Amino acid sequence: MCEASRRWRSGARVPAGRAPEDLPCRERARCGSPWAAPALAAALALGVPQRARAEPPVPLSRLTGQVEIDGVVDEAAWEAIAPVPTIVYWPAFGSAPSEVTEIRVAYDDGHLYLGARLRDSDPSEVRANSLSRDEDAGDDSVGLIVDPFNDDATALSFYTMPTGARVDGTITGDLASGEPDWSWNGHWEAAARRTSDGWSAEMRIPFSTLGFQSETGRVTMGLSVVRWLARQNERHVWPHVPPKWFNAYSKPSKLMDVALTGVVPRRALYITPYALVGYSVSTPPEAARRPVRDIETAVYNAGVDAKYGVTSELTLDLTVNTDFAQVEADDEQINLTRFPLFAPEKRQFFLERAGIFEFKFNLSGDGRLFHSRRIGLAEGEPVAILGGARLAGRVGRWDIGALDMQTARSDALPSENFGVLRLRRQLDDPLSTVGGMLTSRVGLDGRYQLAYGLDSTVHVVADEFLTLKWAQSLRSARPDEAAPDEAEPARPIDSGRAVALWERRRGEGFSYRAELSWAGDDFDPGMGFEPYQGYRSAEVYSSYSWLLDAGSPVAEAWLDTRVQAYQRNSDDLIESALLSPMFGLTLASGDAFEVLSRHRHEAVREPLVLDGGIEVPEGRYLFHRAGAWLTMPAARRLRCDVTLEGGEFYDGHSFSALLSPGWNPSPHFSLGGDYQIEAIRFPARDVALDAHIARVRLKLAFDIHASLSAFLQYSSLTDRTSVNVRLRHHVREGTDLWLVYDERAGGETAHERTLLLKYTHAIVR
Repeated sequence: MCEASRRWRSGARVPAGRAPEDLPCRERARCGSPWAAPALAAALALGVPQRARAEPPVPLSRLTGQVEIDGVVDEAAWEAIAPVPTIVYWPAFGSAPSEVTEIRVAYDDGHLYLGARLRDSDPSEVRANSLSRDEDAGDDSVGLIVDPFNDDATALSFYTMPTGARVDGTITGDLASGEPDWSWNGHWEAAARRTSDGWSAEMRIPFSTLGFQSETGRVTMGLSVVRWLARQNERHVWPHVPPKWFNAYSKPSKLMDVALTGVVPRRALYITPYALVGYSVSTPPEAARRPVRDIETAVYNAGVDAKYGVTSELTLDLTVNTDFAQVEADDEQINLTRFPLFAPEKRQFFLERAGIFEFKFNLSGDGRLFHSRRIGLAEGEPVAILGGARLAGRVGRWDIGALDMQTARSDALPSENFGVLRLRRQLDDPLSTVGGMLTSRVGLDGRYQLAYGLDSTVHVVADEFLTLKWAQSLRSARPDEAAPDEAEPARPIDSGRAVALWERRRGEGFSYRAELSWAGDDFDPGMGFEPYQGYRSAEVYSSYSWLLDAGSPVAEAWLDTRVQAYQRNSDDLIESALLSPMFGLTLASGDAFEVLSRHRHEAVREPLVLDGGIEVPEGRYLFHRAGAWLTMPAARRLRCDVTLEGGEFYDGHSFSALLSPGWNPSPHFSLGGDYQIEAIRFPARDVALDAHIARVRLKLAFDIHASLSAFLQYSSLTDRTSVNVRLRHHVREGTDLWLVYDERAGGETAHERTLLLKYTHAIVR
């Protein structure tokens, strides 16, 4: 969501197929890095007293009349509410605003409201490209961030654009990751209007969506408002929090405490049945060599999802015959590393409230104790999900997440049951937590995989944090596995995983982290993702950032350095080591530029085979590379992000480039894509590889309810082409009609074409 993270360049992308540690450090640290959870023993040993409130809560105004959510802030009830005093947050804190911002916040017996009049001296240039839910198109926006529990750690974000499109997300761990989780979709209303002097907007958020706690009718919440002026790259906020921390205006611990009286929590029940019909045609790969009949299949299915507020802050989701027909296809990737590639989750059922189930191992990789793509997918192919349940939310100081899913039998796997239990408790210091996770994967054939983890975050002092984690796995023997050697029995510790991290979380000035990590030879989380076993690693990252004054063409400058090493447990071989300094600038216009160098040592004990059949011989390699990337603000109607890197590569050299153009001429049309090239040469061995990936994304939005999106991609490495076209008519929250066409061809797979019609209908009680 560009509005909430523009400063930290969340739009910047790195070529697919790079190792997780190849991502620019500031990208990982500020846009999705796993800082939110950390370790049991230290948390219990280091208690920090709860932060004292400097001021009593500010009474929030109550509406005295009716308000129609039409985007026009013209009711008498609004006139009785005073606007909050906003200040310029970015690009220069406290500078004179370029435009006038009037934002009012109020409540009634059942809802929280926002009304905004957002002046613009050139109304025709207000950016208004979004017509779809959760779409990032570089729009102007206005937002409300609410900490309903007033726990200084969690919050909900609500944004709307000049078209009335909505974006919402959840915040955990006091935004330690630097970015909200935008996968959550709450039930709320918004409307907006273009005006002769800018635009205006209104929001109405039910208390059942906020889920606060109240026994006396008096509630204290954390609250902030934010306006993003895309064309000027300017952000107005209230309260007056300086940008000393990453996205400080969204950090629950920095929000303004407000008091509501005479309100009670609300609960809701949503039942959403679906029906699906379609037709599939599959041409076997051997059809290219001899005549083979197509396999034609009728597709039909039905199921139901339900969401019930067990309490005002704890939600139960039930699903029967779960379907993900409308989910976009995975991106093609090129793997030029020794590690398997990580594929992100795209299915909405698993994305919602995913932060509660998060248990990541470290900042530099994608390892995690629970990865939801293990459920209902085998080698990227779908496995039918018979049903399941999820309980997620908060009770007092406890975050609770429980999940149980049952999959059907497939050609590759037996019917399996997947279970997850996640508990995390906030300590006296609201920024310190302690928790644990238990996962189980049990097949009807008797095989099982179990894992548990303990984690804690300790807020030591000021911006200093300690993270400790321990995890361990247990599994049954595989049918083809030899019995263990009784002379050398397996040690339980070999199936363990440990992480220790000390960090200073700052967005201005000096910040750093020092991380030690260890993985046993037999660690294998059956429901998680661990790209490498049997190693220990150390990483030190330091950064210094300067925020410049108003009037400067440069808004921010930074200098980062990262040192990292991986060592094998079996023979103490240092397999990989990296030194990478980098320097970057963010301009007042929103453009960001970074240059970096990588000095890498790699020890290859066995021949390493990369994608495309490229083989790296045994040996020790020291090679040097340089790179640069440029990102342009998404508010530009025509833009192109560029990532370049080249230099030595093992015993040869390589060059990579990623071009990501985008064009948003109107709210009704957008065109974007990626072109990636990897050119590798090993002259001494007369080996070469040129790999290309092209992706095109086209979107036609007829209005806020109807849209057509197309995703086309091609990989020369696999000679595979895929087309995914989705036509959606959004009637209201939870009620949608989808027409989906999916085609995959090339490589060693069959040529498959599928046309599906799916209808979901939400019943609200």
